[in-house]
Amino acid sequence: MVKFNFNQAPKKAIEYLNNKGYKTSFNYNEIASEAHHKSFTVAKVMRHDLLHDIFTSLDSAIKEGKHFDDFKKDIKPTLQKKGWWGEQDIVNPNTGEVKTINIGSNRLRTIFKTNMRVAYATARYKEQMKLPNSIYLEYVSALLENTRTSHRDLHGTVLPRDDSFWSTNYPPNDWGCKCKTRAISKKEVQKRGLKISSKAPSSVASKDWNYNVGDTSKVAALSQMSLDKSLNFLHSATKNKTYESLTQAELLNTFYKKMDVKKGDLFIDKAGDPLLIDDNLFTSHTGHLKITKKDRHLLLDEMIPTIKDPDEIYIEWDSKASRLVKKMFRYITIDSKKRAMMAIFEYKKDKTQGVSLQLLDTGATVEKKRIEKLIYKRESD
Repeated sequence: MVKFNFNQAPKKAIEYLNNKGYKTSFNYNEIASEAHHKSFTVAKVMRHDLLHDIFTSLDSAIKEGKHFDDFKKDIKPTLQKKGWWGEQDIVNPNTGEVKTINIGSNRLRTIFKTNMRVAYATARYKEQMKLPNSIYLEYVSALLENTRTSHRDLHGTVLPRDDSFWSTNYPPNDWGCKCKTRAISKKEVQKRGLKISSKAPSSVASKDWNYNVGDTSKVAALSQMSLDKSLNFLHSATKNKTYESLTQAELLNTFYKKMDVKKGDLFIDKAGDPLLIDDNLFTSHTGHLKITKKDRHLLLDEMIPTIKDPDEIYIEWDSKASRLVKKMFRYITIDSKKRAMMAIFEYKKDKTQGVSLQLLDTGATVEKKRIEKLIYKRESD
C-alpha cells in the first residue's frame, strides 16, 4: 500500500507540477487529455503572465502543504491587480466568441483542487507501478454523501494494475471526484478475502476525465527531443541573393508583405496565441535594426514560415529576467548542414511582442535553445 504524508512536501507531486509547461485555453477540452500532463492550463485564462502567477502559487501551495484558503490569500491580490477578478468578458482569439464569466472563490477552488488531485494521483500512480509485489489495484471510493452512485458502486473493485480499465478510469474520474486506488499484492488479496474481477466494469469516467491522469508515459516525448528524432524531414533552404541590394526599410516591407500583415498587427499562431508583429523582431536592445546582421536577411523567405508554420514551439520561463518567452523553430538544411531559424516572442502584461528572428548556425546552439516545454509540434507532410 502506498501512503502519503500530507504534512511533508510530496516530492513526486511537486515534480509533476514543475514538469508542466504553459498553454492558454479558452475551453478546457481544447487540449487533448494526455497533453494536460505537460501543459498547465486554466480554462478562460488567455494570458501567460496570469498562468505563471497561478502556477507559481500552486507550486508554493503543494510544496508547503497549504490549504485552499492560504492559496486564495496568496493569489487573489495579484489577480485583482491584473484585472482577472469579478465579472470578465473573455474573447476566444480563434473565433471571436465572447463569454462572460465570474472569477471568484469558486473558480479558484476548482483550479486548486483539480490541480492538486491530479498532481497527487500522478505521484501515487508512479509509486504504485514501482511496487514489485503489488500487482493489483483496488478502487477506493470516497463513500461520502455526495459521492456519485457509479463511483460508489466501484468501491472494492480489484483488477490487475495493467488492466486496460485503468487507462480510462484511474481516478479522479470527474470534476470533484475524490476516489483513489490502493495498490495490493496477491498475498493481501488472499488475506482480505478479496475477489479479483474477471471482467472490467463499465467506464464511469466523464468525457473530460476518461484517461489515466497518473500515466505520463504517453506524453514523455513532449519534453525536449533530439533534433534527428523530432522531425521526419528537414526543409531545404537557400540564400536569396536578390535581397542583397535591398535597404533595411525595403527588407522590412518585404517581410510584412510576405507575412500578409501590417506592422503592429496581431497574428494568431499555431498554438492559438496572439502575437504582435512589428520591427522589434529585427531591433537590437540598443535600438538599432539588425535585419542584415550575419546576412540573416538572405534567409528572409525562411523567416515567414518560422512564424506562420513552425516545426516546433517551446515555452521557457527565463528566471533570470523574470519573463516568459516563446521560441518558434523551423529546421532547415543549408549547405548540407542542419540549422534552424528561431523566432523569439516575449509575453508581457498586455501583449506578446517579438524579440528576435534569426538563424542558429551551429547544431550545438540549436540544441541549447530548444528548451524548456514543447507545446506544439508540426505534423509531417
